[in-house]
Amino acid sequence: MKILFATESYYPNIDGGAIAQHRLVHELVKRGNEVAVIAPSFSFKNCVEQDKGSTIFRPRGLTLPFYMNNKYHFSPLPIFQSNKIIKIFKPDVVNVCSPYPIGANTVICAKKYRIPIIGSIHILPENMLSPFLNSRYYSMMNKYSWKYLVYFFNLVDWATAPTQTGANMYIDRGLKTKITPISNGVNTEIFNPNNNGEYLRKKFNIPKENIVLYTGRMSSEKNLDVLVKAIPLVVKEIDAHFLFCGSGGGYKQKMKKLTEKLHVSGSTTFVDFLDWQDYINIYSLADLFVMPAEAELQSIVTMEAISSGLPAVVVNKGAVPELVSLDNGFLFEPRNSKQLASNIIKILSDKNLRNTMSKNSLELIKNHSMSHVGCQFEKVYVSVIESYKNK
Repeated sequence: MKILFATESYYPNIDGGAIAQHRLVHELVKRGNEVAVIAPSFSFKNCVEQDKGSTIFRPRGLTLPFYMNNKYHFSPLPIFQSNKIIKIFKPDVVNVCSPYPIGANTVICAKKYRIPIIGSIHILPENMLSPFLNSRYYSMMNKYSWKYLVYFFNLVDWATAPTQTGANMYIDRGLKTKITPISNGVNTEIFNPNNNGEYLRKKFNIPKENIVLYTGRMSSEKNLDVLVKAIPLVVKEIDAHFLFCGSGGGYKQKMKKLTEKLHVSGSTTFVDFLDWQDYINIYSLADLFVMPAEAELQSIVTMEAISSGLPAVVVNKGAVPELVSLDNGFLFEPRNSKQLASNIIKILSDKNLRNTMSKNSLELIKNHSMSHVGCQFEKVYVSVIESYKNK
């Protein structure tokens, strides 16, 4: 098949949607498909790149203001490029991954040429509105963001969401398009319990025991303050160390200041996003992974942690609880730092429990391998193509 992805955030951006799409593209190429991607250029020039068998078309881009230290870009009026790329590539199916200019204009062009459209949902209003979470108008903005997201994904022929929870969120708000839950997936060959990050332990001066890890973007919708506020309660009971791996500009500095205010800065280490060959090894330093974010359609970093054999403690909201049960971790209620701390202490204090949860994490992650995910997406593509032939 010839598959065209359209998205506003793609490699080398570091966020859940960008990472999931990049991995899926490589898996589909590996399975013998011809794959191309439309994503914004990082300059005001159109360019074309080759990436491990896939082609990336990049229409000229502008910096997106107010968001993640201006590291994101968008393409203004990309309809001419989208139209040109579709005419050149001649895809059998288009997979739209974001509701922004490139995605919206690619939908228009695909409908013009009667090409079936898949819409992969990787976004919630909280992700769109991250810079405005403290705005007095946030509630109204959230309401209208939901309306737009549902409207957009009702334009496609078939939708996917990484979890049943995520699919239900959209259905409950009016999604009529047929939707299939398919995991974002994780490369279980790369993220595994045999990775060795001891050199990182020495580099960052990380203790050898009772390490609690968070990885991912450091922005306000991740609710890292809930985790930081749990730290004094944990270290009062057990000698633990908290490792935060990710970038986030002002919010990251705010969290560092909060650790100082709570007198636990000595029990924390903050490191920026690591090069890929180092990042996969950071999980081997930890005994436990924590995800406090409530606005997650799945959580790729939680899957990476589970694939690395870690127990997990996650918030009981959004879709991330689908990855954690009493077999491989614990849930805590939103904003409840005391309950989070209690769960961390239980796991760190019981080595047998930790080992059992680790084994169960490795069993659970088998259903999220990239080979399984690639196969599921191919089935959806074939189904929607066949349905077009029958119209």
